Amino acid sequence: MENDSIRSSGEFTLVEVWIDGKLRDISVGRDAIGGFLQLPPDQAAAISDDDCREFVRTRLAFVVAAARERLRSSDPNADVIAITADQMRVHEKPGFVDRRKDDRRKTDRRKSSGTSGLVGDRRQNDRRKGDRRKRPAPPKGGTKS
Repeated sequence: MENDSIRSSGEFTLVEVWIDGKLRDISVGRDAIGGFLQLPPDQAAAISDDDCREFVRTRLAFVVAAARERLRSSDPNADVIAITADQMRVHEKPGFVDRRKDDRRKTDRRKSSGTSGLVGDRRQNDRRKGDRRKRPAPPKGGTKS
């Protein structure tokens, strides 16, 4: 996302996003960010503008989900959507893990049961014992002169 599409304006952080085929302005209040982070009201009011923009950038999926829910519950043709504290908290998913930060590989890969006598890693095994290309056998019978 471009840096200029998320900006601060007073107590709100504004972001422009395409939702349901229309470019919409979403404004997220500091109280919504503080409520999502479960901060006391005095700490929520002390969040800097940079921190608010970073919050919206990193949790854009939550912001868009809250905006879509707001559109469904009110005017679906609205161009500006305001997100409040109770709306952001509703969309918090317990156990949600950001895929970019989670280890995508599982603990162990499957081990093949039949190694058929290979020792160690198959890439380190000298599989080719002879020449890679065999020389063609000389023709039998030779040439007549």
